[in-house]
Amino acid sequence: MEKSPFVPNHLHLIVRGFIVNPPTSADSLNAFLSELVSRVRMKVLIGPNSIYCNDLGNEGVTGTVTLSSSHASMHVWDHQDPAFFQFDIYSCSEFTVDEVVGCIQDHFGIESGSYLFLDRNSDEFAEIERGDLF
Repeated sequence: MEKSPFVPNHLHLIVRGFIVNPPTSADSLNAFLSELVSRVRMKVLIGPNSIYCNDLGNEGVTGTVTLSSSHASMHVWDHQDPAFFQFDIYSCSEFTVDEVVGCIQDHFGIESGSYLFLDRNSDEFAEIERGDLF
């Protein structure tokens, strides 16, 4: 029997907020990105790749992972109290807000934040959902 071709479903989740236990090294952010990929049933093409930035006022770790179905990235500013983060995942595969936010919560403990979930399947972006975290 012939395998059906993959049909992309263009979803984009953007999350920002404050975390209790921020990653402070490339290894810790890479571990999070690797687990995230597993939790949302995606496949890594390249990475994860993370690096710590020591630029004054911009200290923190940044990481990305390239997926067969797109990408995920996270930026953390760990010298703020509480630490601030920006995260996004764009994928042609199915995933939920709860799966992604749960992974962030399990790794770093979200103090507060918000998210925007977009459907990018048509010519216009369509908001699926938005909300506050904790």
